[in-house]
Amino acid sequence: MKRALLRRRKTPLQRLLANLRDTWVLVREFREALLIFAITMVVGAVSFAALWNGSGQEPIRAIDALYSVLSMTFFNADIAFPHQWYLDIYFFLMPIIGLFVLARGAADFVTLLFNRSLRRTQWEEAVASTFSDHVIVCGLGHLGLRVVRELVKLDESIVVIEAKAESPRFDEVRGYDIPILIGDARELEMLRKANIAKARAVIVCTNDDLMNLQMASRIREADQDVRIVMRMFDDEFARNMAQSFNISSVMSASMLAAPAFAGAASGAEIIQTFGVADRVLVMGRIQVQPSSRLHGCPVEDVERELDLSVVLLESDGMVDVHPNPGAVLKAGDRIAVLAEPVILKRLTSDWNRRRG
Repeated sequence: MKRALLRRRKTPLQRLLANLRDTWVLVREFREALLIFAITMVVGAVSFAALWNGSGQEPIRAIDALYSVLSMTFFNADIAFPHQWYLDIYFFLMPIIGLFVLARGAADFVTLLFNRSLRRTQWEEAVASTFSDHVIVCGLGHLGLRVVRELVKLDESIVVIEAKAESPRFDEVRGYDIPILIGDARELEMLRKANIAKARAVIVCTNDDLMNLQMASRIREADQDVRIVMRMFDDEFARNMAQSFNISSVMSASMLAAPAFAGAASGAEIIQTFGVADRVLVMGRIQVQPSSRLHGCPVEDVERELDLSVVLLESDGMVDVHPNPGAVLKAGDRIAVLAEPVILKRLTSDWNRRRG
């Protein structure tokens, strides 16, 4: 997969919000050092203005005095060396005081402010906090990476939570402008950092069934409504867990296809996935929502507009395989469709979303 073919994740507004939030986090982290530096500069400017204006030389404004003190601090005084002994001492003393204050952390603040790569963790948390209607992927193993690739194809906004501090997969994921949060998705604080309150779905796909179950339980604790798609290796256990934990979709070992996970996160029940001539097709099933675009729409219009096939219609207790093209869909009907993942996503997110 070529990264150049994939769209970037962060919009200009998200970048601006992330920068503002990250700067605020940095200011809070260095607030003591910045406060000391600010007080030092103000006191230095006031005292310098008083000494200078009292020396009989041309008066200096307060703002000019502040600029001069800042210049002295960095050994680059902007005014001529004075002739009064007390000002001579001041010119030598101010840089020493300034260096001492800078060493307390103000210099580190400036360095980190303009070099985000030195504090990648905080920066990615700031980026994740700006996301909404996004998908959270818990676990960046082989399956997790494939799921991320499929979600990128579907043009989804994504936040990844991974327990390992380093992985060779990070470079590819960050190449898509996707923030990676390092931590345990079983912790509420980590889920909050991923902005779960505004997420549309969470995909849990680590290799550990017990860990996945614990994550699903904590996710449901953090948000009662978010859609959960979870990986489980045991078929029967997977079905039981889906009912017990109010999990939207549980994928067992026999269903471990990345497109299925990505499609399930968008709101469709994935029945099957398969490849035809280098194209991935999915069989998905959805329930028509009230007030959605599908409600009151003929089957033939859906097929023509979206370039998909409606292969089954379940309505009023009756199941119709290959329904009549003129059949009109209504709220509560269930349809099974055959389509590419990106088309299925359009069907669920654009056509089957409640209006108002």
